[in-house]
Amino acid sequence: MNVFEFAELLKSPGRKRVILDTDTFNEVDDQFALAYAMLSPERVELLSVNAAPYVAKTASTAAEGSEKSYGEILHIMELTRPGAGIPAFRGSAHFLSAPDRAEDSEACDNIVRTVNGTDGPVIIIAVGALTNVASALIRDPGLAGRTAVIWLGGHSLDWPHTREFNLWGDPVAARAVFDSGVPLMHIPCQGVCSAFTTTVPELRHYLGGRNALCDYLTGIVEAHAGNPYGWSKVIWDVTAVAAVTKPDALRTSVIPRPVITSEGLWAFDTARAPYLYVSYIRRDPIYADLFRKLSGAAGAGK
Repeated sequence: MNVFEFAELLKSPGRKRVILDTDTFNEVDDQFALAYAMLSPERVELLSVNAAPYVAKTASTAAEGSEKSYGEILHIMELTRPGAGIPAFRGSAHFLSAPDRAEDSEACDNIVRTVNGTDGPVIIIAVGALTNVASALIRDPGLAGRTAVIWLGGHSLDWPHTREFNLWGDPVAARAVFDSGVPLMHIPCQGVCSAFTTTVPELRHYLGGRNALCDYLTGIVEAHAGNPYGWSKVIWDVTAVAAVTKPDALRTSVIPRPVITSEGLWAFDTARAPYLYVSYIRRDPIYADLFRKLSGAAGAGK
């Protein structure tokens, strides 16, 4: 599959086979993205979910980040569709340290096994550090011809720098994926996805009191806000799932993929393999679809 075939796959009707790779406990957006993927069976056949490593206030090491994310994945799954039977896997305990040396993990094993064992293309939606994905591509370079990746990370190509959490916390893995030749869709954070905001009053209006899932999601955003007066929050990672559920809401172009420099900048080489670059996201149709599915989640208890 090349990048043009990937673009056609995303726009084609029917379900797409997906692995979601997510640092679910890091913030409040991954939880929305996971629930959205689980509640979109008309477009998403969610094969499995991987926990991605991260380091932040809630996790002092990559191993702790992976483990907390794994626990949050199980929690969201139980709130969204109890007994759905979608497997979850622990991610790497370390960030990628070298571009030619994979980090072993259940998540890496899962990607290699699933892509090689599935009849037809598998899309990896990655909304965190890329160590799990890069490790699978390093272990089996042939995966680059049998899968495709949607990644949310870095900033827009005209941003002054690209020292963003998902990229700059795991730069070796980001370079490995960008250099691998795997069909890739890139959703930048600042300058593109940063417009995908909601507010606590909006969440309360559409989700408050609908079910336990909606109350949990609204509650974690309220807790994140502190004082929510006049405040809005980007629910970043939903847009990566929307690339499959609502592809017409993302404006994309096919351009040479950039180089990630050691200074955290984008550099450009027209000879590089092409990728799908998202330059604009239509907020409203995605949030409308998300809110309808969350509030109507049949498996989520009152």
